[in-house]
Amino acid sequence: MTVNRREILKSAVGSSLAFAGMGWSSLSAVAQSGPTKNTLTWLADNSYRNMNPATNYEAEIFVLGNVYETLFEYKDGKVHPKLATSWDRANDAKTWTVKLRRDVNFHNGTRLDSAAVKKSFEFVRDLGKGAAFLYSGLENVETPDPFTAVFHFKNPIAFDLVAAGQYGAFVIAPAAVDKGDEWLTQGHAIGTGPYQLTEFQQGKLLVLQKFDDYWNGWHNGQFERVIHPFVSEPATRVQMMRSGESDIALVPVSQIESLDALTNVAVALTPSWRTQLYYLNTQKYPTNNLKFRQALMHIWDYDSVLKDVFHGSAKKPVAPIASTLWGHRTYDLPMFDLQKALTLLEESGVPKNDWKIKALYGANSQDIDAIQLFQANASTIGLEVELDQEQIFSTYLSKARNPETTGNMNYMTWWPAYPTPSDSLISLFRTEKKPTFNLSFYHDAEYDRLVDQGVKLEATDIEAAAKAYIAAQDRLMQNAVAIFYAEPDRVNAYSSNITGMEEASNPAYEWLSIYDLRR
Repeated sequence: MTVNRREILKSAVGSSLAFAGMGWSSLSAVAQSGPTKNTLTWLADNSYRNMNPATNYEAEIFVLGNVYETLFEYKDGKVHPKLATSWDRANDAKTWTVKLRRDVNFHNGTRLDSAAVKKSFEFVRDLGKGAAFLYSGLENVETPDPFTAVFHFKNPIAFDLVAAGQYGAFVIAPAAVDKGDEWLTQGHAIGTGPYQLTEFQQGKLLVLQKFDDYWNGWHNGQFERVIHPFVSEPATRVQMMRSGESDIALVPVSQIESLDALTNVAVALTPSWRTQLYYLNTQKYPTNNLKFRQALMHIWDYDSVLKDVFHGSAKKPVAPIASTLWGHRTYDLPMFDLQKALTLLEESGVPKNDWKIKALYGANSQDIDAIQLFQANASTIGLEVELDQEQIFSTYLSKARNPETTGNMNYMTWWPAYPTPSDSLISLFRTEKKPTFNLSFYHDAEYDRLVDQGVKLEATDIEAAAKAYIAAQDRLMQNAVAIFYAEPDRVNAYSSNITGMEEASNPAYEWLSIYDLRR
């Protein structure tokens, strides 16, 4: 599976179009923009590479969610219809019958039907990349009539939740499936969403165009065109918002107050399912010692990080998974207490000469500020923290996965592939011989059993599944496997003449729904 969808560790790759110095005139020349009242300029802080929704497990999801759609949609704690109108499961949750909308066209004019749905889901499964593991148990899809698809799985599955997810669940047109993996990866797209992908320059720019025949219709004030260039420098994104050259941009949290004070700019802080954490390596000396790991949890100054690093745009977690997601318990996370940390270090039995650890992290300014504060606090009680920064996420992962180069502390930002605690609990902490994302190298057979039990139960008894997931989280807390320190909001600066930012931001999905915005 593709492994860098979590690229919140911002790459410092320079923009090959030199957008850092570009103004609006240059952008409009590149994209040949239409009338500004119907055109949205939305700055990307990620360099997009793979636009194939069948394999993508990365930040491209921020755009793909406007081009493709899922059978179901998760909002307000429930699954709702999207391309499906209704669904039913067999008692064993191995067979799911889905009824489809009859008025949906793909961007190439062909009709959405059960044959298209079958082809799309089996394409994802057979490619075996990205989130395909979610559909590995899919045996076949029957098409008894043009608007009924019957999904057969080997094992029980919460298919309504999985197919309401943001990875692997998009319905792709048969014509695009026939073109294949490489064609889609290169930036071609045929979905059912409100926008068509009309231009893609890898790592530089993409353009979306309104799909006139969108099944949900169009209303006054919605955007007809979206220009989405990669602008690597945060300062440039901020300046382009100030000058009115951009309509929407992710901006540093340190700029929230100054931008919000402008008459032409507003700032939206919207909830997400993101969790930021530092894994504590349970296998590498000296963090293979439980009391030593517990000491590190008391060196982290949670309140100062939230106040001075996140500037109020994040809250302290209450559990290993996001507090806005079902299946968590409210825990009393450790408090910043250097004296307690010192006592635990002394009780650990680790000689003072060995009070040395390495923290591996990425390029985001918030990550840098937070870990430098931790380093300074640790030094006051005699703990030496070596900081090891990697600008490129793939390089970071390679280093973090290798037992020889990994840190005692390894950074991660995580959000779930679909609305379940299992995605975080399995991906982050389930036992792996060679770690993919289990960068605390945590091995716990009872924990594994509990999360596996939760996955089996969530299809038929979500309350019982939640109990299993909570019991698994109990073990994570008892074994001090990570410092869970922030649940960050999404921070978007936007032109004050735009409305609908709240509706456009669903915590279950990483994309901003441009369809919900109006000027």
